[in-house]
Amino acid sequence: RERDYDLVQHVDAVTILPVDALGQVYMVRQYRIGAEQELLELPAGVMDAGEEPEVSARRELREEIGKDCGELIRLGGFYMAAGYSSEYMHVFLALDLKDSPWEQDEDEFLTTVTAPIAEVLEMAQDGRLADGKSLSALLLARKELEARKLV
Repeated sequence: RERDYDLVQHVDAVTILPVDALGQVYMVRQYRIGAEQELLELPAGVMDAGEEPEVSARRELREEIGKDCGELIRLGGFYMAAGYSSEYMHVFLALDLKDSPWEQDEDEFLTTVTAPIAEVLEMAQDGRLADGKSLSALLLARKELEARKLV
């Protein structure tokens, strides 16, 4: 059988779940054209050419929330929309957060939001968190968060 398909060739990306020593999760609120509204999301972004996922994750932390981390744990990954896009999302848990020089992109308009991890998990359940990559990252992080007694 033959069929025509549309495929969006997209560079890979990273999503990071940053949790500080007090159990606060750092998120960003930004307008998303596809949703036609502001969404609350975990920090994320596309990888630069030739960039390793871990390097990209640390760069995105600096760009989006002005932080770096002492510990960066790879949690896994997933295809964003395998039916029409090649984009693969690498997911990380960032712990031992510390301030870092803010490198926010001039074309991004973000507001930083923090909330306790328990509340973020509630947001995922009750619909206040509607971003797919953030929901997927929380699912991938669950076992690690439990092992570290963060939830």
